[in-house]
Amino acid sequence: MKYLITSGYKVIIMESVQIRKGDEYINIPKDLSETLHSSRSEIIRRVMEEEIKDLRMKIAMEKYLDEEFSLCRAAEFADVSIQQMAKYLARKGIPFFKQSIEETMRDTKEAEGWLSDVDIN
Repeated sequence: MKYLITSGYKVIIMESVQIRKGDEYINIPKDLSETLHSSRSEIIRRVMEEEIKDLRMKIAMEKYLDEEFSLCRAAEFADVSIQQMAKYLARKGIPFFKQSIEETMRDTKEAEGWLSDVDIN
């Protein structure tokens, strides 16, 4: 990363990117910048950051479903905590841990055994 120091301020020199957008999107950055009292560049940067984060979550979810990623690896790829990734998957109706029916039945019997050993009175 390159820096330019001017009048006591540090300015980060970044790469410029040109994008093509349809006519229906032409005025949106201007309207948002006026509403939020921010520059069009800042609005576009914020939109890109949010969309990239969302895209990484979706890719992580797809790779998790394809069993290419574990929950931990999916969270790492999406740059979120394991808890955040698990909640994201749960909101999509995807279990964040995988267990066979046999393992579930065994766990259920074990839990029932624990409950039968507990004296509630």
